[in-house]
Amino acid sequence: MKLFADWLLLPVAFLTLAGGLVLSLGTPWGLARHRWVWTKFWLTLATTTATAFALRPGVNAAAAAAAAGHPLPDGGDVLMGPLVSLAAYVFMTVLSVLKPWGPTRRGRRLRAEARRPRTAAPARR
Repeated sequence: MKLFADWLLLPVAFLTLAGGLVLSLGTPWGLARHRWVWTKFWLTLATTTATAFALRPGVNAAAAAAAAGHPLPDGGDVLMGPLVSLAAYVFMTVLSVLKPWGPTRRGRRLRAEARRPRTAAPARR
């Protein structure tokens, strides 16, 4: 677990955050145009932060206790982090598939501007 927590979880979490930003800013969905994209961004940021500051230290403490031959400090702590992360990522996947909640205020404004017919400017001579 310690090997995965140190070398896999944090890089994958940052890669997920960076990939989501690149995809949201480079596609018509946008980052702040739809509520489901905005929700996924904040949940990804929260799970990345939780991975860095809660999950990794908990796993490292459990690994140190197990290496010293002591019982785990609290088995629930070691189990709750991955369960919460799994639930968050499953929820974000469901959001990606269903795309609920519609556009944000900014998204509605941008959509209205795109639909508005443009008037041609008078030709200058």
